[in-house]
Amino acid sequence: MQAKTSPEQGCDTAKRALARQKAVFDPLETAALLAKELPLELPVTVRVSSRAKNVVLRLRPGRGLEVVAPAGVSVKTLLAAVSNRRDWIAAAVGRLAAEGLAARPAREFVRPTRLVLTAFGREWGVSYAARELDGCRLTLRGPGEVAVTGAVEQPRAVAGVLAAFCRDRGGALLRQALGEVSRESGLGFTGLTIRAQRTRWGSCTLRGRISLNFTLAFLPWELCRLVLYHELCHTVELNHSKRFWDLLERHVPGCRALDAQLATARHHLPGWLGAVAD
Repeated sequence: MQAKTSPEQGCDTAKRALARQKAVFDPLETAALLAKELPLELPVTVRVSSRAKNVVLRLRPGRGLEVVAPAGVSVKTLLAAVSNRRDWIAAAVGRLAAEGLAARPAREFVRPTRLVLTAFGREWGVSYAARELDGCRLTLRGPGEVAVTGAVEQPRAVAGVLAAFCRDRGGALLRQALGEVSRESGLGFTGLTIRAQRTRWGSCTLRGRISLNFTLAFLPWELCRLVLYHELCHTVELNHSKRFWDLLERHVPGCRALDAQLATARHHLPGWLGAVAD
């Protein structure tokens, strides 16, 4: 004869089962396990989302594979999801690599001792001093020296103030350079915005307003110059038609060869810059 289960006992049993189902795994340990299932070396992060209904895999340019896990999902399920998408991951990483956006294996943050805006031949030495501050501060100590004080052991805080300084100085230099190139070429523009874009070096609107990525200042001058002319040519041809390339070729002979270099030019960017978004 089978014993009967009361409604209260059944409710308690269901609650215990639900609690076991929602047991939280360690995201760091799980990410390390998932990385071993990948067809190539790639940074992996795991994020648990109460809104997610299924396991979602996202390749984030420059940052690797993000695995979004629904609450209560098992590590075994995550491993199966990654293993089943090995071919897709390999193909997607290949496409990103062709665009110069592939993620690199995570490395220890190294504080730079120099800031170099290669396109304009500008350079500053960097010194560091730990202080009991919330975050970091950057002070200009002379024409070629800056000092970072505060929480200098925090990569994101250090990278944040360095990036802000480079954006300010690089943006001013890019603004001046675009004006000079505009006058030389006779190609006008209606306005300029300096941005910190992840995937674009620049853009141009239908009304002739140009946006430039401040990280252009880290590139060799010939590549930076190509982007300036590229966006100015878009004020005439807002496309990548033959007429656009012919116009760009008139101003920058050999532009297609330079454009091929630009596709993989992110290796010119300093490594510390990646900590800004970490």
